[in-house]
Amino acid sequence: MKHYLSLHLEAAAQAFGRLLRQPFGTILVLLMLAAAMTLPLMLYLGVQSSSQVLGRLNQAPQMTIYLTPEASASDIAAIRAKLAADSRIAAAEFVSKQQGMAELQQAFAGQDLVSMLDGNPLPDAFVITPKEGATPEEQTALQADLAALPKAESVQMDAEWMQTLFQINAFVHQIFQFLVFTLGAALVLVAYNTSRLQILSRREEIEITKLLGAPASFIRRPFLYQALWQGVLSSALSLLLCGWLMRTARPLVDRIFSPYGLNLDWRFFHGWEIAVIVAVVCGLGMAGAWLAGSRHLQEFKAKSR
Repeated sequence: MKHYLSLHLEAAAQAFGRLLRQPFGTILVLLMLAAAMTLPLMLYLGVQSSSQVLGRLNQAPQMTIYLTPEASASDIAAIRAKLAADSRIAAAEFVSKQQGMAELQQAFAGQDLVSMLDGNPLPDAFVITPKEGATPEEQTALQADLAALPKAESVQMDAEWMQTLFQINAFVHQIFQFLVFTLGAALVLVAYNTSRLQILSRREEIEITKLLGAPASFIRRPFLYQALWQGVLSSALSLLLCGWLMRTARPLVDRIFSPYGLNLDWRFFHGWEIAVIVAVVCGLGMAGAWLAGSRHLQEFKAKSR
């Protein structure tokens, strides 16, 4: 067991030493990987921050049903009964035209608006509070059903603009998923190409090692650890870039959304998220290195025959 661990430690140290001996090439590779990782990671942080805000906005967006002027007391009672039986509605408050006018007069410092307007032009209305947790699709369906009620002239949702935010959030989720997929493929390809170049530059050494009876795992080991080091270092660099970008962009984003009453709950990655990022990046890099090593070892084996 000691011998096995010493072989891995030696391979890891040698791989790190090779990276240090090629500082310019190593820095270019790390910067390329870090830049590619930073965009999806920042999108992830943005999605997490906006999801918390959207979750709060989705608690109880109210809808208002405006009735037609000819709606009678029996029509209002029938609508009240239907609303009470609808399981999607948490509360339904009836606001008569007289009550609406009284509230309007109070807002205008008690002025006699009825005499000024030659009557009360306000309609009777129901203020509807949907149950919490409804999706934008469910809210839209409820709004359509309410508009179909008898004597309902129109239905307005107080937070219709919130639908746009949900659509933007869903679009950002799709972009994030696409970038994660393309980034994963890029990490594998970069590790594959880097390992391939290293294998070709050490071709004679590898052939001699194979002639001496070294197993394929022994030959692949240095390239796997090189990909591991690249994954760790590029992840660390990308996380530093994310922290810098967040600190730089946060004041600007807050100024953009604050007029709309939106305060994003900015946060950085949790410890377990950092561990997952590093593990995934290192795993993809080592997969690319393993593919490159296996392919070229097969070529060496075929040529030796």
